[in-house]
Amino acid sequence: MSRVAITADLDAVVEFDSVTMRMPRRRRRKGAGRRQRLRRIAGEVRREELEVLRNVSFSIQPGESVAIIGPKGPGRQALLRLAAGTLRPDEGQVRRGRRIVPMIEVARALQRFYTVRQNIFIVGGLLGMTHEHIDEALPGIAEQAGVSNMLGRYMNAAPPAVRQKLAWSIAMSVDADAYAIDQTLVVGERSFRQQCWTHVDKLRENGATFLLSSDSPKQFRRFCDRALYIADGRLEADTTVPEALAAMRAARKEARDGDGAAEGTP
Repeated sequence: MSRVAITADLDAVVEFDSVTMRMPRRRRRKGAGRRQRLRRIAGEVRREELEVLRNVSFSIQPGESVAIIGPKGPGRQALLRLAAGTLRPDEGQVRRGRRIVPMIEVARALQRFYTVRQNIFIVGGLLGMTHEHIDEALPGIAEQAGVSNMLGRYMNAAPPAVRQKLAWSIAMSVDADAYAIDQTLVVGERSFRQQCWTHVDKLRENGATFLLSSDSPKQFRRFCDRALYIADGRLEADTTVPEALAAMRAARKEARDGDGAAEGTP
């Protein structure tokens, strides 16, 4: 994170200019029967490239909370990673005026055979925190995540819910003005989720910027004041959350109706 370039004279938090991002798509060779089974066992594949983002342009201003809405797929997460600087586009340019913390699959970065304390340093370092900053923040992180009594234990002893809470607490301890979040705006049981809401609401009141991708429309309606609707890799609409959700529902209905018509064709 420390190597991500920041454009000092950029007023926007992040700016996408004609950004295209490609990822490899796996497809097994066509065929059937014994030959296909042998190819499957051999792991034979051919690679194709899929444009998960195509000529996307927009900018996010300080203090905005922006929902990234669209069908499930790699495009939403790729957009967040590009915004945070952990991916580079194949075409176009992404510029950042602020540091953006990537809260994307953070819990997966926790290492099972290191202690909870060591994992706080590992993940904090990955997110750009210095050792001095982590030393100072560690008691608060442990208390918030409820792991103060297990700092010396191996992470593999912690249940998944505790790992989620720990990852969230570490990420929210990073000094930053902006966050790119995939699915994890709030985590844990009801009481901890309320703590999460209190914390992110306070950050937002203090001017923090959020880019949020989630499968939960409730989070969008509760927290976001703007939406980017991404479909087939394209930015189809820069609009409000209700309008973007309505566009996605309409697209799903059209796809279902099209499939039904195709099945009914003699």
